[in-house]
Amino acid sequence: MAPATILYFLLTVLTRLLQLSEPLPAAGAGTHCLVHEFIINPKPLPGQQQCKVQSQLDQRIFLSYDCVGAMAISPDVHAGKLNSTKSWNDLFKTLQDLITEIKKLWWDIKPEECASTVARMTCCQKADGNILGFWEFGCNGKFFLRFHSNNKTWEDLLSGFSSMKEKLKNVELSELLYRTSLVDCGSWLKEFLEHSEENLETTAPPTTLAATLPTSKATRLSHRALLLILPCSLILLNVV
Repeated sequence: MAPATILYFLLTVLTRLLQLSEPLPAAGAGTHCLVHEFIINPKPLPGQQQCKVQSQLDQRIFLSYDCVGAMAISPDVHAGKLNSTKSWNDLFKTLQDLITEIKKLWWDIKPEECASTVARMTCCQKADGNILGFWEFGCNGKFFLRFHSNNKTWEDLLSGFSSMKEKLKNVELSELLYRTSLVDCGSWLKEFLEHSEENLETTAPPTTLAATLPTSKATRLSHRALLLILPCSLILLNVV
């Protein structure tokens, strides 16, 4: 095969990978995020909490709930303001419903398979007002699966966990994850930002925000392909 033909093929592959990459909001560009993390112990030991929910707005904790009835609201004036919004009761009720649904997923899981599960729902409002939503699921402190709500696609983050992934990857659950992370969470976030007394400009450094906003698999592949294909292209150009 001629060098020019190989070069054309490599550049075509790179172009396709770049098209597949999913753009994400840039750090510090007016992006705000609302995060709800559900930690559930399917078979809790004596004295151990069965579950806990923690909510954050722009990395500031405003709510902790132990799934039994005890709820702690941060004394932060920012959190107090959120407590007075119309969305507060709806948020709390939805979190309770989600706890019930997540428990159903893991009711028969064995402790040796996963002693502690975590589900994290995130919605972010970009500077242009659009909402980005996703869910992440983990076991024993490691996230193994992500659901991209905007295009309703699943992304494997770790190998293994086949039985847990099988339970998660179903149409009915996908619709619930889509609705809660984009519609519900998105509406809460917009109202919370409107009622905040403070200017909630993102203060986290770029590396922190980048860790909050996941990069799609296609984006990571396109970056790796770029590092591989460009040097090869330069070599082929010299050959030609």
